[in-house]
Amino acid sequence: MIAMALASKPKLLIADEPTTALDVTIQGQILDLIKMLQDEEGTSVLFITHDMGVVAEIADRTVVMYRGEQVETGATADIFHRGQHPYTRALLSAVPVLGSMQNYQRPLRFPVVDNVTGLSDTPAEVGDTVSRERPILEVKNLTKRFAIHSGLLSRLVGRVHAVENVSFDLHAGETLSLVGESGCGKSTTGRAIMRLIEPTSGSVTVEGRDVLALDKREMREMRKSVQMIFQDPYASLNPRMTVGQAIAEPYLEHKMGTAKQAKNVVADMLRKVGLTPDMAGRYPHEFSGGQRQRICIARALALEPKVIVADESVSALDVSVKAQVINLMLDLQQSLNLAFLFISHDMAVVERVSHRVAVMYLGEIVEIGPRASVFGNPQHDYTKKLMAAVPVPDPDRRRDKRVPIGDELKSPIRAADHVQPIRKYRTISDGHLVAV
Repeated sequence: MIAMALASKPKLLIADEPTTALDVTIQGQILDLIKMLQDEEGTSVLFITHDMGVVAEIADRTVVMYRGEQVETGATADIFHRGQHPYTRALLSAVPVLGSMQNYQRPLRFPVVDNVTGLSDTPAEVGDTVSRERPILEVKNLTKRFAIHSGLLSRLVGRVHAVENVSFDLHAGETLSLVGESGCGKSTTGRAIMRLIEPTSGSVTVEGRDVLALDKREMREMRKSVQMIFQDPYASLNPRMTVGQAIAEPYLEHKMGTAKQAKNVVADMLRKVGLTPDMAGRYPHEFSGGQRQRICIARALALEPKVIVADESVSALDVSVKAQVINLMLDLQQSLNLAFLFISHDMAVVERVSHRVAVMYLGEIVEIGPRASVFGNPQHDYTKKLMAAVPVPDPDRRRDKRVPIGDELKSPIRAADHVQPIRKYRTISDGHLVAV
């Protein structure tokens, strides 16, 4: 897309959220590429984004907008260090900073940006409600491979090793985050757990029940307890249904209440995710991408599930809405003892909301452990690479070059007769394991 935009050698490039929803390493490559093109071609860039870390990394000057108006403008360093408007200060306060959790033992709430006054509350440590009983979700040696066929006879020529021998457990009240670059297998893992795609091998157990052995009726009942928030809000909503109908549909299908009660649930969920009850009568095309994602989150939370697989559920949201949504998820986790499998590439957010973290690379978990151990003492080279690529929301700490362009994730395609070696792990500390 950047190559297409630059083909005519423009004097001005308008980049509208070019790094939104990208993993940190690809984001770093895009930012480095834009910087290089500025130097070589002398192109001016109008960079539109909600990511304050990216602003600090690339912008010379910054304009802060609120409700269609320019509320503050100036040199980026002045905005970050001496911002005057309450909205500017609130945005900066809501930005998660990697390494800021050293003094906290448990997940931390985000400060929330109030629409009028700015910062409306202060961050608070979330109580530790993790159950020490049997895990609510147990994944053992989960494997998913996609066959590749070619030729007139559709001969098997190879396989995509999307997920390889992944094992972990998840307790009630706990958040386990799966992190890694796009293509590492984290989303496929979530879909395989839900049986939206059928695993090649392994086992998935929810509340002691073998998910892979359930029939269609039993799977329908299981999905009441395990809900998934998908990455793409555009494909997640039926364009012919109002958002109120979309949120109420699973509630009514599972016979959790009457139509009148469903209407009240819809209104309550819309408020909690930062929308208004009167929006229930609108259709998906009337909302922005971020608003659609909030609607998807409201729909999943309406069933009060025991496990939520959140696949990049907040990656496209601006910092203020992201704070509201994550705080909502943390509040519901506390009140309902929810378990979250939080799939994300945002290392700073993961550090803030997780109890444990699993790092995936080429379909395998290469490091797993308590949040403080993984972030405070990363052992695998890939974990260190992910952390080094996170943009720092401070213009004074801007780095010249972070991620080499072309340093892409290796291909997961293997020959048809490939035998995957058994991965061994070394214990670093209690619960902290790293692949060797």
